[in-house]
Amino acid sequence: MGLFTNFKKSRLEKKFKKNEWVVIQPIPFAQFEQLIVDHVDSGWEIEDDYERLAENTSKWQCELRKGTSILTCIWTANHQGIVYGPERVLTGLSEKLKVSTSKTITTPWF
Repeated sequence: MGLFTNFKKSRLEKKFKKNEWVVIQPIPFAQFEQLIVDHVDSGWEIEDDYERLAENTSKWQCELRKGTSILTCIWTANHQGIVYGPERVLTGLSEKLKVSTSKTITTPWF
């Protein structure tokens, strides 16, 4: 990992600790796409200009908002799906996906 990547990772992990965020990674394409659809169907709003997501897309990102909660969803062809945001929101999602949450970034996507 390069110096810039380490710096970015360290800064983001400090935000995780300060804001009580966690990350779920990696998430396979079908589950990642479905979780976005499910969240939008349950009232979450996509904040970024929506671009169609495809499995071979090199990098794709959006923010889902509901009230004061924000989930950042990132897809990279190399690292699969990544979602980070408030622990209270992602704990239930991680159980549904059968993927654990983490307070540290295991595979940097940046």
